[in-house]
Order: sequence, then C-alpha cells, then structure tokens
Amino acid sequence: MQVLGTNEVAAPHLSGLNPEQLQAVTAADGPLLVLAGAGTGKTRVLTTRLAHVLLEGRARPGEVLAVTFTNKAAREMNERVEALIRRPVQGMWLGTFHAIGARILRRHAERLGFTPNFTILDTDDQLRLLKQIVRDHDLDEKKWPARVLSSIVQRWKDRGWRPEKVPASEHGDFALGRS
Repeated sequence: MQVLGTNEVAAPHLSGLNPEQLQAVTAADGPLLVLAGAGTGKTRVLTTRLAHVLLEGRARPGEVLAVTFTNKAAREMNERVEALIRRPVQGMWLGTFHAIGARILRRHAERLGFTPNFTILDTDDQLRLLKQIVRDHDLDEKKWPARVLSSIVQRWKDRGWRPEKVPASEHGDFALGRS
C-alpha cells in the first residue's frame, strides 16, 4: 500500500479514511483496540479492516469472526464489506453472539445428540410451550406457573443437567412447583 497524500491512498477501499482510521485498518495482524465516541466511524473502520484483510489475502472469509450486537448491524456490516471488496462474502463468521453460537451448535449438532435443524425457543416460546404442557397434562396452572417451571428448567440447564440426569435432591422442588 502506498500513501499518496493526506487522505489519498492507492487502494480504493482505503480512500476517505482519516490517518487514525487508516492506521487501525492497516495495522499488523493481531489484537487491535479501537476506542472512539459515537458517530466517529468505528463501524467503518471495522468493515474496512475486514475488507482489507480479505483483499490482502491475510485471511479467508471462513477464518474471520466478527460479533455484533444486532442482526441489523451484522447485515449492514456484511453489505459494507461486500461493497468494499466488490463481491459476495461467503462463509464469514459475522453475526450476533447468539447467531454465531447457533451456527457452531448446528455445525456440531450430532456430537451433542441433536439434529442440525433443531429449533431455538425464545422466552415467550418457552413459556407458551410450558403452559401447553401443563394444560395437556390437566395440571393446575396456579400450582404449576410457567414462569416457575421455566426458572427450574433454566437452573438445570445452567448446571448442564439433562432431564434424565437431574439429581433426586431437585425433584422435591419441582414436584412442589418451587424454583
């Protein structure tokens, strides 16, 4: 890469960056911390760095992991990278923490005893399902509130217990509908 002037750079994807942004985008491989206020171009720096690393051949798309907070931000970042490199980016690990986690789980589902097309339930779906189970088994919804059942199941999941592995010491609370 050749710097031509203050904001003029030979590589088109680097044009328009200020000196600090250019330094971050073209930094050597390894950890990089970008601290800046709102609206100062952090996302631009990240997407341009991703494009730069791909264009320079320093990584293939499947070797890139970029985690965002929202699906919208992930889509926008992917679109920006594709616009900068002028081709679709296939296989890049760009998404929310949850989306990346789901992708990893689907890739290795069989190792966990699942099929790759498993369904992930959000909190509302979980509560709806628990209410339906209580109704289907003619249980008292006041004694078996879905929120209490959900917190019990969550505690078991947090401890890594599958239903058949829940210790007997936990059965009492469950049977009494206590979390």
